[in-house]
Amino acid sequence: MTIQITGHNVELNDDLKSYTEEKVLKFVDLIEEPASCNIFLSNEFGPKGGEDKLVRLTLSLPGEKNPIHVEAQTDDFFGSIDLAQEKLEQQILKYKEQVKIGDRHIEE
Repeated sequence: MTIQITGHNVELNDDLKSYTEEKVLKFVDLIEEPASCNIFLSNEFGPKGGEDKLVRLTLSLPGEKNPIHVEAQTDDFFGSIDLAQEKLEQQILKYKEQVKIGDRHIEE
């Protein structure tokens, strides 16, 4: 899986990058290759503070027109990444179940 991490109003240090990649790479076994994941980290209000640390994950799967898109926003990036990872896991499992159901044929 290819992972691209970008940031807006945030310093992308090695700890944040490795933590983000570690959380996303948990799903390598669940998805087909070649998949790509775009991760956007943003500090919405800058140094003012508040619940402004936004994480957007967009997972593009092969053969699918619509990517899986997840957003999470909390007061720190690590919490936002954790929340986005949980949402992404739910969406991937939902997608896998839809694919599984779609392949069934009802015989009468």
